[in-house]
Amino acid sequence: MISDEPNAKMLRYISKSDLQKQFADRRNKIVAYTADAIEAEKENKVSTALQKYYWALSLMSSYPKSDTLTFINGELLMPFLTKKINSVFEGLKADIVKVETEENKQNVELFITYNGNPVQNYDYTYFDGQSFSNIVSAKDGRGLIELSDMHELKGITLRSEYTFETEAVFDEDLKSVFEQMPEIIPFHSNKISVGDNREKGEEILAMQASETKAEESAVFEMVEDHNPYLDVITAIEDAIKKKTYATIQSHFTKEGLNVFNRLIAYGNAKLLSNEMGYSFYKSEKGVICRSMPMSFRFKGNKEFIESVVFEFDENKKVKNLSFQLEQEAVSDIASQEQWNKASKHVLVRFLENYKTAYALERLDYLKEIFSDDALIIVGSTVSKPQDIEGRIRLNEKDVKTNRLSKAEYMKNLERCFKRNEFINLRFTENEIKKFKKDKEMYGIQIKQDYFSSTYGDTGYLFLGVDVEDPEKPVIHVRTWQPEKDREGGVFGINDFSIE
Repeated sequence: MISDEPNAKMLRYISKSDLQKQFADRRNKIVAYTADAIEAEKENKVSTALQKYYWALSLMSSYPKSDTLTFINGELLMPFLTKKINSVFEGLKADIVKVETEENKQNVELFITYNGNPVQNYDYTYFDGQSFSNIVSAKDGRGLIELSDMHELKGITLRSEYTFETEAVFDEDLKSVFEQMPEIIPFHSNKISVGDNREKGEEILAMQASETKAEESAVFEMVEDHNPYLDVITAIEDAIKKKTYATIQSHFTKEGLNVFNRLIAYGNAKLLSNEMGYSFYKSEKGVICRSMPMSFRFKGNKEFIESVVFEFDENKKVKNLSFQLEQEAVSDIASQEQWNKASKHVLVRFLENYKTAYALERLDYLKEIFSDDALIIVGSTVSKPQDIEGRIRLNEKDVKTNRLSKAEYMKNLERCFKRNEFINLRFTENEIKKFKKDKEMYGIQIKQDYFSSTYGDTGYLFLGVDVEDPEKPVIHVRTWQPEKDREGGVFGINDFSIE
């Protein structure tokens, strides 16, 4: 302190070596964000690419001599990032494919592509004639805007989200940089004009449906007579439209009705048009119906698009509902030639139920599927082997970690559920292997995008799951790490041994 109150001033000192380390860490983070963005762009994950490109560019403002920082082949990083952000905007295309009018509103469905391919994710807002909308999160090429019935469908513009300031507050470096920036770095090319392609709308949606069903046919076995199940789904559709939920209670088991009520309470739920139609497949003890497209709008600033899967028991009652796995993830599993259909079926359904349990805050289900002695690791590293009662052993790995007991993890989840208006998980980049040929225990390595009302991140999830009983999967290992280790690796099946 160099002066007295009330105008006290304080000076903070930092050693030169510590300062250099901070700058080195900052540089590594800039490069890592850039590398993540490039990878996301290849996967048509537009929101993730824009987020990481922009965050890297923002951090450049706090790096000394940032104009000399280089990346691949010696290319200067700052102009590279600016060019990449603009090129992502240029690669986006949005077209109206269907319009439905109800209650003085127009529900306008969009097909959104990046360089000709359906976007895996893409966040945007639009002006509805009075104000800007909530952020809408498009999925598998499907987007939505809602306008008054008087609003013309010409001149509509999407405003691409690229700063992701809400998520940035959980990175201390980014938070500090954003607080000191006088304003966001402007990219006027983030405005995307919406075309009108309703003439080919049905053809576009039919093509998507054909691709989806072709991949699902490698995972599921068709039901010959699906009419009794279609009658139930049609009744549920009608009840959701009219909000007459009491009229369909007899179509559900007690547990199924509980999950349905949670689903309807998950944001302001609304049906979307279903040009793709439903597909009905055999399950272990019944039938599953894929997929009912819906949007879920939250009071804060987010709207998600999901397809819902219904699972029927042997009495033709709905016993469970889940959000459908991303098409990329289904495709990854379908392409695994070493697995039979039954194994692929079980793995897809397990992942769908797992991601949905977090979204619908089904703590009871999560407690049931996690083994009491599950190895649960969060963070980024372990230095010594660990055992779980002689069954599972964590081999040595050079990464930092924090191990939690099942009780601790469930307590953390309970707190997380209470403080968030919504949670939404999206999976990509599956790699699935068996622990042993004679055991139905699989190691699932997957890239996870996590969204919630208070936090968002991308990281790497590994699950060691026993599916000997497909109706009662058991998770013995769960690890999560925010980034790859120094060798570019993540937790996988080779890091664990089963006795």
